[in-house]
Amino acid sequence: MKSRTVRNLFFGLALPGMLISSLQGCGSATDSTVSSAKATESTEKIGLLFASHGDIDDFDKDLEDYIKISFQKNVGIPLPMWSRKIIDEPAYRLSVKTVRGQYDKIGPTRYYANSLKQADAINEEFKTILPNAKAYVGFNFAHPYIEETLDVMRKDGVTKIVVMNKGAQFSYASSGENMEDVLKYFKKHPDYDAEALGVAYYGFEDRFIKVMAKSIDEDIQKNFPGVPRNEVCLFLGSHGLPQWLINKGDSAITQMKRSVVALRKEMTEYKVYHGFLNDDFFPGAKWVSPTSADVAPQLVEDGCKNVAMDGRLSFTTHHRATLYDMNYVARNIFKDESAKLISQGKLSAPIRSELLPNFDGNKDHARFIAEITKETLEGKGLNIALKRKGQPALEPESIGKPGLVLKGATHLDDSVPEWSPYPAK
Repeated sequence: MKSRTVRNLFFGLALPGMLISSLQGCGSATDSTVSSAKATESTEKIGLLFASHGDIDDFDKDLEDYIKISFQKNVGIPLPMWSRKIIDEPAYRLSVKTVRGQYDKIGPTRYYANSLKQADAINEEFKTILPNAKAYVGFNFAHPYIEETLDVMRKDGVTKIVVMNKGAQFSYASSGENMEDVLKYFKKHPDYDAEALGVAYYGFEDRFIKVMAKSIDEDIQKNFPGVPRNEVCLFLGSHGLPQWLINKGDSAITQMKRSVVALRKEMTEYKVYHGFLNDDFFPGAKWVSPTSADVAPQLVEDGCKNVAMDGRLSFTTHHRATLYDMNYVARNIFKDESAKLISQGKLSAPIRSELLPNFDGNKDHARFIAEITKETLEGKGLNIALKRKGQPALEPESIGKPGLVLKGATHLDDSVPEWSPYPAK
């Protein structure tokens, strides 16, 4: 997806619950779409729902609900939805020790606070890009739930909603779940006649790759002052998925691999490694590999002495996955292997590993998100029409049900021969 004007593919509303695709003029939105967008900019109140699964800080208060709701709603778990509530208590008891143990090691993630920083930064960019727009945050598994955020948006008089996942890829288990919660809200509140458009993905769009490369490079220079770029190993971690979901056509992993290929081309001075962060505390599913813990020993073997760890490809604010899998597990691998090599006389100083800051309030990222919000309203990019003004919304399970074919977003060719978890030798 070289730019958002190259692929103006919409999933338009045909009959309730059905999706059709229509190709508007390649390279630009139609005149009528642009005219409508200009009218929207001046007459309607626009809300960006910047959404994700979410995370928690108060483990004593929120952990039980967080685990149970994750179990009930996460489509990545290979159990029928109707069975989830029946067994959520034993599922909670089975996993709570593991999850609580992770939080005890990393402490509060400040996920919500940092998400608000993102929203504030986006709103600052909206002032010049889309003056009657406002960014909101909402989560699937934690407060504020998407339903709670939509209540606020409705009270604020929002008439056009752009739904965008904080991660850059489309997955049934991320963007899909966000959009499903929006569809459920419209089903529950049929009198709310707002228009809603879902952004499919933007992860290997040129501008996003450049924003990633610039922000990562700046953070490496701050965290490794005086170290030449070719002496820093960049270790990317991105969201993993259960293999069965990939087999159903979920293409998020393919999209991440393509992003890594594009980022390597943009950041040629760095040795770039890549592993997946698997939230696999519920048993019963094989997850994608290699994990960050699988890849970390190779960095040691390759002689990396300065390791910059980064999670912003699919986590734009730090989450338990980046803070535990990378900043705790991978960091301890580097620490333990360093100690062995030093004791053997093969290394003179410990490997230095640093988890880089995330996007949070980054101005360049905020501007990019504001820009694609505006472009979505203009009919540019790969977007899904969840609800048109004056028409019923799509039925729930129209977007996030595993196996559904959403042209251009799912069932992509999963061969990415240029990708490897390790840099080219």
